Amino acid sequence: MRFRCLLSLIVISAFPALAADGMYSSAATPAPKVARMVDGLPSPDGHNRLHLRENESTRSSWSFKAWVTTDGKRYSLPYGTYVNAEVAWSPDSRAFFLTYSDGGNVGTYHVLIYRLDGGRIRRTEPIPNGRSLFKPICFDAENPNVGAIRWGNDSRTLIIAVEVPPHSSCASMGTFRAFEITLPDAKVLKTYNQLEAKELFRDSLGPELTASDDDCVKRPETCVPAGLEFPPSKLKAE
Repeated sequence: MRFRCLLSLIVISAFPALAADGMYSSAATPAPKVARMVDGLPSPDGHNRLHLRENESTRSSWSFKAWVTTDGKRYSLPYGTYVNAEVAWSPDSRAFFLTYSDGGNVGTYHVLIYRLDGGRIRRTEPIPNGRSLFKPICFDAENPNVGAIRWGNDSRTLIIAVEVPPHSSCASMGTFRAFEITLPDAKVLKTYNQLEAKELFRDSLGPELTASDDDCVKRPETCVPAGLEFPPSKLKAE
């Protein structure tokens, strides 16, 4: 039996060759590193493994063949060209998240969840548009980046970051808020400002979030580009 899924994996064109951690999550593994793992990326219980291999049959130099092995059985998955992809298994080994960009290095980033379910893998995108949680203030309406930070205690909850696009046209560019959401219905359980998230999830944050400017959270009025109309209610720290 083959898993039925739309796992369009995976491309990383910007990660250093020896990168150890993900861009948004230090718990995530970048796709090229997974591709170098002879035995694949194992789930915590050791029963499942995600495999990636460079696909030489396509014209894209960054396409990968992808498959999952479960208790020795192999299930092929479609490949694709996702940018800056990083993956992490859930603690209960029933799912993995995938953070990727549908554009270039600055986004827009999305989070997909792939769940093993009775001989199939089901794909969901819990937050298709980060503006449903947090609307950045920019000259033009822009969608924020969404990146997975870490799983909860199992595959039923996830901590995500919703990041202001790192464009100079946005106020407080590159800053973020974190949300604990349920899966698959994406109910928000808790919200954290950037300072809280850095304190609580310090060990799980990747370099993209660790490097976000705290001064823009403490003094947002200092991080507004000239000419951008900024609501007075936003001119205070979170």
